[in-house]
Amino acid sequence: MSSELITHVLNTAASKRAKVLLVSDSSLSYDAIIRIPNREDKFIIKVKENVEDVDRESITDLAVLARVSNSTPLIIGVRYGDEDLLDGVAYKVHGVFAVGITTFRKILNDEDVVFVKDKGMIKASVKGKLLRRLREERGMSLGDLAKALGVTRKTVYEYERGSFEASERTAQALMELFGKEVLERVDLRPRDEELMDEIRARERSVDEGIRALLPSFKLYLLMRAHARMAAQSSKESYLVEDRHRISNVVINVAKVLGVGIAVIEPNKREVEFLEPTR
Repeated sequence: MSSELITHVLNTAASKRAKVLLVSDSSLSYDAIIRIPNREDKFIIKVKENVEDVDRESITDLAVLARVSNSTPLIIGVRYGDEDLLDGVAYKVHGVFAVGITTFRKILNDEDVVFVKDKGMIKASVKGKLLRRLREERGMSLGDLAKALGVTRKTVYEYERGSFEASERTAQALMELFGKEVLERVDLRPRDEELMDEIRARERSVDEGIRALLPSFKLYLLMRAHARMAAQSSKESYLVEDRHRISNVVINVAKVLGVGIAVIEPNKREVEFLEPTR
């Protein structure tokens, strides 16, 4: 099934004339890196039939690489546990999102995904100011809209303040009344706070000798990636690798991600920066 999924991913990317780096080693934290031309969107993809089976170590690698390369990490699969992945829903898996192939196709087409399933619940965020404007344009009071939605007046008030998420049922009702634009597009980038413990642990694991070579960078250890580490400053990002381990694959990964390579020789206390190429 994974090979079929990867084929679907590649065909979907090809339909957008995307630049794709396919990874042949399934033990790594990602299976493909995709870069969409013109929009410059980048996706780091892990393919897994049951998205729940992706371990936290791989997810942390995905999050770190996405962080330093301004990319979106995604898990693409068929089911979450015993449940088939629903079209148009992004599933939260240990801090990153998982989607089915149809939803992935929508993402590459720049279509909005508005529903998130997390902790067993499907919800959507409401554009509060827009909801209030649309409600008032229709001459509806808070009570009128609350009755139409089957919720309390206070709940509608909180939607308009942006402090409540809407349930799937209520979000569907809002879309029927006001259109899909009343719901927020899901930000598929991972939130740092959800993976902060793991990311900080990766920072602490970096050898002090390497820190001394790259003092102006935040360094993150990578566990199952082509490069040994990732480095990020306020202006630049690099994959970090020992000179004797540099390969064409590392170079290609950096190229698709749009980052440079910091080539280190710890014994000589030397570092060479290879700038990003297109």
